[in-house]
Amino acid sequence: MSRSSQHTQRAAQRIEHRRMWRTALLLMICFVLAQADKQVVGLLAVPIQQALDLSDTQLGFFQGGAFAIAFAVGGLPIAQMLDRGRRITIAAACVAAWSVATLLSGFVGGYLTLLLCRAATAFAEAGLPPATFSIFSQSRDTQTSARLTGTFMLAPFVGGGAVMLIGSVVLDLASAGNLEVFGQSEGWRIVFFALGIPGIGMALALQLLGHEPPRPKVHTSDESGPKQHASYRKVIHAIFIEDRFLRNYYLGLASFYLFTAALIAWFPTFLVREHNLSTADAGKYAGVTFLLCGVAGTLTVTIGSGFRKRLARHEIVSTYCVIMAALLPISVALPLVGSVKFSLTCYGLYAFLSAGILALMSVPIQQSMPNDMQARGVALFSLVVSALSGSAGPLLVGLMSDRLPTNLALALAITGLLSSAMALIFLVKARKTSR
Repeated sequence: MSRSSQHTQRAAQRIEHRRMWRTALLLMICFVLAQADKQVVGLLAVPIQQALDLSDTQLGFFQGGAFAIAFAVGGLPIAQMLDRGRRITIAAACVAAWSVATLLSGFVGGYLTLLLCRAATAFAEAGLPPATFSIFSQSRDTQTSARLTGTFMLAPFVGGGAVMLIGSVVLDLASAGNLEVFGQSEGWRIVFFALGIPGIGMALALQLLGHEPPRPKVHTSDESGPKQHASYRKVIHAIFIEDRFLRNYYLGLASFYLFTAALIAWFPTFLVREHNLSTADAGKYAGVTFLLCGVAGTLTVTIGSGFRKRLARHEIVSTYCVIMAALLPISVALPLVGSVKFSLTCYGLYAFLSAGILALMSVPIQQSMPNDMQARGVALFSLVVSALSGSAGPLLVGLMSDRLPTNLALALAITGLLSSAMALIFLVKARKTSR
């Protein structure tokens, strides 16, 4: 290759690199909005429960099942389109759809309509992670892929923490009678408006400025024939039957997320009930802790992975096993300690350590599946995690709090023990088959 050709190739690679990082930033901002929308119900649980006269079981289903089931189901048809269509366009359409549904959540008049709006929001949000991870997997090395993924996974902590802080301010202003939007003065409704409006603008920005990298060729037995895409049946068989590593990995992460989802949903309410904080103060304390500790944990993992040119899935899962061993006692102690200070300390430790899992959790899937199956692989991952965890965790805590002779603190401790123990068992099994 001539020197001029090498220079042209390097210039093209630099342009592609800049485009990928610009796209990653846009996708991360969209994911920040999605995670803020998802996690804000933890802050709004008490005012919504009071406004609509809900039981803890109804509240638990609203926080978990209504969102998680729709998220899991929505990911399947959207991922089918993503493995064949233009991922940026599909992702932008999803951002626009969930933003409109979030906006409408502020106008609901009852429990059923609120559930429908949340389900619509979740269905559309399911399209963003598969699109993102499929695009990131086309990076030239796992180092860049890990950095892109780690940057994207800052969103749960930035979005979750920021919405607690901003939402608390909105609730304070609304309670003082100083705020009215679209004729509505209840704080929880105004928070939904504040989350929905920016997403419509971000959908347009993603469509106009996002980069769609060309897909690698799909290899077939007959290169002269049309490209053949694996059916969902083959993808499911590849994950849960053929590959013992992926099967245990999916179940391990689902078990881990059982308590994570419950904690995100119920921790602000726990602070209100067990430590007598106001809803606004609970949001501020939880938001600052979650934001700072989660971002610190994500950056630690992302920067650390950047020093390695090749990040093997065996190393990732081995690290996860160590993290889960540390999270097990923290999960049990967090709701049982007797002061706000120690509860928040445990909450911060949980956010920091769990960020080490969330930051790179898609990388082993990217390394284990071909590009034309990855969007559906991630969608099935969301299905397992959301259906078994995102819905079961908050609902399980609500059921125990309502129907068993336990308080909210004990319900959270029991869920934390079961979740962390199961996650550690499955991840140890995954580690044994990860090489």
